[in-house]
Formats: sequence, structure tokens, C-alpha cells
Amino acid sequence: MGKCVLKFLTEGKSRLLLLALAILMVSGCFSDRKSESASHVTTERAPADTLHYEIKQFKAFSPYLSGTEMEVDSTIFTARYPVFEAEINDLVQQAIFIDGESKVEQVSDSFLGGFNEYAEEQIDAGNEAFHTWFKHQDSKVILNEGGILTLQTAINDYTGGAHGMEIELWFSFDVPAKKRLALTDLVADTTQLLQIAERRFKKMENLSDTASYGSSYFFDNENFVLPENFGLTKDGLLFHYNPYEIKSYAEGPTTLVIPYSALLDVLTEKGRKLFDGLSDKT
Repeated sequence: MGKCVLKFLTEGKSRLLLLALAILMVSGCFSDRKSESASHVTTERAPADTLHYEIKQFKAFSPYLSGTEMEVDSTIFTARYPVFEAEINDLVQQAIFIDGESKVEQVSDSFLGGFNEYAEEQIDAGNEAFHTWFKHQDSKVILNEGGILTLQTAINDYTGGAHGMEIELWFSFDVPAKKRLALTDLVADTTQLLQIAERRFKKMENLSDTASYGSSYFFDNENFVLPENFGLTKDGLLFHYNPYEIKSYAEGPTTLVIPYSALLDVLTEKGRKLFDGLSDKT
């Protein structure tokens, strides 16, 4: 969230002053270039993996500022995401625009529109030092080989309250089949997978094989569960628990990776073929 310090020239702060300050913020404090507008998109080349793609970057600001006579702040939305050829874009759109949008501008408009309504309410009430918001979204290509495409979308946002929120969402796709992979596409015996995963989880958390989870974890009835949030990586099958899923916010997220070598007995035929297609297996 960008921030700059300005000295107000007048004691009264009107909407016209807010608008003027917004222009200054966009053109000066928040911009790497003098000509940059309130929203901006840039493109960079990505490494040459199996599928060709480019990286797009987008940022936009709210025109409403908040602050005191010495300091003002603005709300910002940023996004970084890969762009493939049209057919692959259609396939992975759900991994980048997680609320069903089709364009980054729709995500930006929704977020900034919500803030703008809040800001107008605060200004009308005479409160000009209200909280500003931010939302940063970063979608990365984690795996792009052997017919598998894995994307990780990390979202860090704040819309008021004691703290913001950070989440990671994982998506893996079977590129030749043009479909998102479900866990049952890969694993034939989910009961045995759960046992394998729990053993590795307890080892990672420094718990004995017979230790209970107690109040330290949010497992219902102390029964270990895997999150629906998973992805295929070069290191293995990854499961990611976001904050509040099994631990408090202060303890942060938890990521569990199970090497493919530990899964050989539970894989489907499709899972074996996909894993065999990876150049690096553990």
C-alpha cells in the first residue's frame, strides 16, 4: 500500500481537494513514471517451459484518500498473473480469477468499488481518517512439464479489522485432457493416502505417532484431515492449509508435501502416468 506525506495548503478538506490529491498521488507518489495513470498493465516474458506464456502486471488506485493534515494514504489493487494462448487461458481462468471473473479489471472494479462506497460513507459522516484497503494477487506457474500445469494464486488483502488475510490456492491441470485434476484422478486409495499423510504431518510437526492433536489444532474430534487445496510440484504432492483451517492466524499457514516415491502404492493408473512424465521425482 503506497504512502506519501503532503502538507495541506488549507485547513478545510473538501472533495475537490481529495480529488486533486488523488491525481497527485497517482502521478507522483505511486508511480514509477510520470505518465502513469490510475490503472496500469505491464508485460514480461516468462521462462520457456512446456507451455508458452507471458506475465501480466496490473495495478489500480482508488481516487479517495484518507489521512491527516500531514499524511494521506490511498487504497490499491495489484495483480500479477500468467497469460497463455486462448485455449489454455480458458482452462486456467478459475485459478486466476477465483470468484468467477473473466478479466482482471473486473476484480479491480469489484474491490475498489467496495472501498469507494465505504469511503463515501466515511466522508459524508465527516470522518476523513478512515482505514484504507489493499489487495495484492500473485498467480505463479509452479509446474509446467509432463503434461501437468500447476498454478499457485496468493492473495494478500486488508479490508478493515485487526489484520489482513493471506491465502494460497493451488490448482493442477491435465493439459492434454484439458481438465483440472481432482485428487481421485491421482489417488486410488484415499484412506491409505490419509494414513501416509498423517504420518508425515506428525513428523513435520514434531509429534509422536500416538500423540493427540488436542487444542493446538482445529481438527474436528481430533481426526486428521487433508485440505481440498492441493497441487502437483516437482517435489511431490502438496497440500496447503491456509490460516484458521487447522491453526490460529498467528501460527500462519501449513504446507505438507508428500514425495511421489511415498505414493506409489496408492496411485491410479493416470496418476502413475502423470508422475512418470515429470523429469524430477523424489
